[in-house]
Amino acid sequence: MRFAVKGNRRVNALFCGHLAVEKMFKALCAAKNIRIVKEHRLHVLAEMAGIYHDITDSEQDDLIIISRFNIAARYADYKQRFYETCTKEFTDEWTKKITSWYKNLKHITLQERATLVNNENDTQMLIK
Repeated sequence: MRFAVKGNRRVNALFCGHLAVEKMFKALCAAKNIRIVKEHRLHVLAEMAGIYHDITDSEQDDLIIISRFNIAARYADYKQRFYETCTKEFTDEWTKKITSWYKNLKHITLQERATLVNNENDTQMLIK
């Protein structure tokens, strides 16, 4: 995403940003042993991961908007209209939000993974 922004490829940057957040949601689901389905809508993934109701309405709206960046990069007519929307200011605003989502989801995923590992260690200690 950052390289696309530096190269002034704003539509691609936002598309890559969407992919990064999507992958972090799927990593969180994996850390929670939740079956991962073929899904790209971030608000649905947030629901699957069990965090959708813990985030604000504004954050829920952000996920819906970021999900639209996935479609924008695939369909030529929509991509052209979206390209016109992707001003430097718009792209900067959304790359900051995407970066924040990515970092927060990574943190939550690592915490979830650490909890899982600690629980596995506790279980193994009980078995011994």
